[in-house]
Amino acid sequence: MDKIIGLPLGALASNCYLIPAEEDKVIVVDPASTGEVMALIETNDMELGAIIITHGHFDHFAGAAALHEQTGAPIYAPELDSEMFQSADKSWAWFMGGTPFAPITPDHLFEDGEEFSLFGVDFLALSAPGHTAGSCLLICDRFDCIFTGDVIFRSSVGRTDGYSGSPSLLRETLKKIKQIEHNYKLFCGHGDTTDIDTEKRTNPYLLDM
Repeated sequence: MDKIIGLPLGALASNCYLIPAEEDKVIVVDPASTGEVMALIETNDMELGAIIITHGHFDHFAGAAALHEQTGAPIYAPELDSEMFQSADKSWAWFMGGTPFAPITPDHLFEDGEEFSLFGVDFLALSAPGHTAGSCLLICDRFDCIFTGDVIFRSSVGRTDGYSGSPSLLRETLKKIKQIEHNYKLFCGHGDTTDIDTEKRTNPYLLDM
């Protein structure tokens, strides 16, 4: 595996991303289920090295507990969404079509501006509240991309009516996104991949800034 692979998983087709790393490891972002992720990793003769969660909605971490139990891979997640990882109600677990709620206790809680490296792949976590308090942008310069979770989508943005959501904070986050000068590819939590320049030109929520 030599490139990032996206898998739409679970009842809400949440995008899970598999990132190739050193030592034949794979870093998984937002696993909504387990079987498909492990099958792809094993098919490529690799091992799960770490799990990263972008925010506290269950459709983005439903498979994390089982993956952690099966492989021992550590879970990295935003500190400000800690309560959501333990609560079916706060994490909107009912949207997952009857998938039993599986809480997680992250091994590492990251904060705004924190940098961390996993098997040779560096990440910068930038706070991007609005969809949830802990929503973040994960910048990965090695692959010239940002994992956006549900902060921004192609021509749309994440909803703000859930636990810790805030329309005003999302608006401030979108202003920050509009100020990003480099044309990063955007790996979104749902839907198609896009990029910064395309969203600046076409996303109605950014045009309104």
